[in-house]
Amino acid sequence: MGLIRLLLLVVVLVGGYWAYYVYASGEPYDEIGTAINSRLPEKARAFACAELKRRHSGAVNAPAGCEAYWTRI
Repeated sequence: MGLIRLLLLVVVLVGGYWAYYVYASGEPYDEIGTAINSRLPEKARAFACAELKRRHSGAVNAPAGCEAYWTRI
């Protein structure tokens, strides 16, 4: 039971940090946020990249993991 709780805690923490990165982070180049985002499924990554592009429209370079999506947006 302890292992399940630990895994659930890790999932919640990683998911929470990803949500913070996408919706509230002050910059799109956060190392931890880009690391999480680059490992997500394609649809989640596309959504996050679109949201980051909308929030940080002045950013010249795409964050790591968003290169393929940044130019399509």
